[in-house]
Amino acid sequence: MGSRGMARPPAAPGPRRYGVRVSWLTEPDEDWDERPAPAPNRLKVAVTVLAGWLAVSLIVLVGLLRFGARNTSDDHPGTPASTAASSTATGSSSTGSTATGSASAGTASSTPLGAVPAGWVLRAEDDQANCTAHSYGQVQVFFARTPCSSVHRSLLTTGQDGRSIVVATSTVTFASQNQATSYLRLVTSDGTGNVNDLLREGIRYPGSPSKLPATAFASRQDGTRVLVAEAGFVDGRSDYRDPVLQATARKAVDAG
Repeated sequence: MGSRGMARPPAAPGPRRYGVRVSWLTEPDEDWDERPAPAPNRLKVAVTVLAGWLAVSLIVLVGLLRFGARNTSDDHPGTPASTAASSTATGSSSTGSTATGSASAGTASSTPLGAVPAGWVLRAEDDQANCTAHSYGQVQVFFARTPCSSVHRSLLTTGQDGRSIVVATSTVTFASQNQATSYLRLVTSDGTGNVNDLLREGIRYPGSPSKLPATAFASRQDGTRVLVAEAGFVDGRSDYRDPVLQATARKAVDAG
């Protein structure tokens, strides 16, 4: 037979490659190696670090300037902070009493009471903001409806003809003059109560009575302030009608 019609045997398949991409950069049998990243530009790094340092330095400088300006304002004599500091330099406490049994006669006071009269001794004093908590009777009810701004209380002693006199004072300050007028009208009425004197709240000084004796009463209004004083003999009979005690109480409120 001739060769016509006979199928030609297929050529033997050559080797095949899978998963290998060939480029002009590599030979067919070469493995691909990643090239290392170029080293960072040192100049750019230096500039970045310097810029960050300058920014931090600027923030710190602005903070120091602001802090210094605030301190300067606080130390200025005309600022409220300076005024507040000078008002509390008398040794009074806003939460309690300060005993001053060793105070000398005639010692000046920067409290609302004013100057201590010559020959008198300031035994104790305090300042409170809550008049309701330091009063009794109808006066306490009044304060619950009409809060005071502050109350300054003091305990003083003086003498007359060899007899010791204890004087309790209170100076109540209100937000308005009308409120002060209403309070004065109430506190000067009989049996309406009062601000607690310091003896009533347990304050003592050497030779003090355990409570305020029968006293003479005096009061006056000064704008938004109402000053009240009570004076009584420490020993022996004490009477509110006693002219010596009446004069002593008036002298106490006049000192304000």
